[in-house]
Amino acid sequence: MRWAVALLCLAGALVAPAGAAAFPDAQFENQCQYSYDRGWRPVPMVFGGRLTNGSGTELTPGAQLSVGDTVRLEGGTVSAILPSWITSFAYAGELIPLGDGEIPVKAWLALEGTNTVEGVKSGILLDTVARTHVVLGPGGVVDEQRSSVLVDRAPIPPQTWTASGGEVRVTQALAESLPPLPVGEGGATTRVHGSLFVDAHLITGSGFVNHLYLDCLQGRQVREGETHTDELPGALGQFSVPGYTGEVDGTPVTGRVDADLLAGEGPPRVAAGGSATLRNGALRLRLTDAQRDAWFGGATQVALSGSVALEGLRSAEQVQDVALDHEATVAGDGPVTVTIPLPETTWTALGAEGIDVRGERSLVLDATVGPTTRRLTLSRVSAADPYPFARLLRPAAPPTKWEVRPPAPQPTPVPTPPVAPVPTVAPPKVAVRSSALKVKSNRVSAALSCAGASVCRGTVSLRTAKKVRKRYVTLTRSVKYAVAAGKRTTVRLTLSRAGKTYLRGRKRVRVTLTLKPSEGKTVTKQLTLTR
Repeated sequence: MRWAVALLCLAGALVAPAGAAAFPDAQFENQCQYSYDRGWRPVPMVFGGRLTNGSGTELTPGAQLSVGDTVRLEGGTVSAILPSWITSFAYAGELIPLGDGEIPVKAWLALEGTNTVEGVKSGILLDTVARTHVVLGPGGVVDEQRSSVLVDRAPIPPQTWTASGGEVRVTQALAESLPPLPVGEGGATTRVHGSLFVDAHLITGSGFVNHLYLDCLQGRQVREGETHTDELPGALGQFSVPGYTGEVDGTPVTGRVDADLLAGEGPPRVAAGGSATLRNGALRLRLTDAQRDAWFGGATQVALSGSVALEGLRSAEQVQDVALDHEATVAGDGPVTVTIPLPETTWTALGAEGIDVRGERSLVLDATVGPTTRRLTLSRVSAADPYPFARLLRPAAPPTKWEVRPPAPQPTPVPTPPVAPVPTVAPPKVAVRSSALKVKSNRVSAALSCAGASVCRGTVSLRTAKKVRKRYVTLTRSVKYAVAAGKRTTVRLTLSRAGKTYLRGRKRVRVTLTLKPSEGKTVTKQLTLTR
């Protein structure tokens, strides 16, 4: 049946006009499994809204909060960017009409506030309508440049999180975060794999209703859509919340201490009875000037040692003590950030629901300068248990085996009267709006803009401006971008292993941001990157 192939036209959402927001529209690459053939395809998601405190004041990026403060998402929206060629399949399958039409869309979303009492807000219901617009060109073929399928920002109900100590990052939750949903046969509840699940009601000309489901999570496509990777989610906003009291050799330090355990890469998957390894984690300390003086004195080279107990919920190991040993270079005055790598740990799942890994309520670290050693003891302020900093997820959906790829349908030509030639439209031009870049949590954010009559699409990557040992160092993975015509957006790039190694110990470097548009010439810009 023609509509079976045309089910590719899921009504998610295309980017809508930007409104006032405390954070710029944040775009995150998702992989979505289409129910019609179980293939995984990239669908960039765009989030908008305002993040405020309990009194309604907008929070600036990186603002410092206290334990017990609230973070509230107001006026939140989510959209999804779909390629314009989908309109050809939808029209060929008689699922959208010529001209303007509508498709009912229902979705379930999971959002997470890390290091909060509430944690994951799961199963947030979104009801909206996709609007379609189809224009035919010569020979009755859909003109994809002038046709679209879009939702004008699906509204997210207000959400509130209470800080419990540690950095609060408001994100689209990790995969496997949604509860069982009524999307099985006959409306039966079933487990899904993503953190955003979409149900589009596609109605044929005869009135038959088809459900197209998209099961979406943040990740990258593998083997042309057979499966996917799992990525650490990008943040709509992140705020520091010092959550420990501290003592140096028994003497209290001034103010609360900002300490966080951090995951360094996307979550591994583990089946019941199986094992998986956490890699590239870290303990990060952000010390004030007074705290640095109390622990390090005026030293700039410090040997740090100690241990931290990690608890794996639903694991056979239960608790693992990991040794810390790190040589740190710090500034002689002012606030400093110290990042101590965590050794790898391997965990065995007792059941089929994965493993949550968290730290302990107290930390003891020694700083040695020459013959002198000073001990920092940290005690958690909140009575709540520490928040999981890393997760090992339950097994993913089985890979989709492509035996025969579904052929692209060929629309039946419809006689049309002669039309005037369509003027040639210049390709859209993407530009870098950032004047400088900064590394935060191993991620680099860059602002882009799009000039022209259509969406700017392509890939963006970051490398050193100068060659190192006769080769440029590629600092980040390449990611896709999509910027609506006349709009701006922020893309977030994750440091590669080579990038982390190169930037270690460097506070300021010259870098080149490279944009490779799907249309037009490559765009490069040299910028200063700071840590």
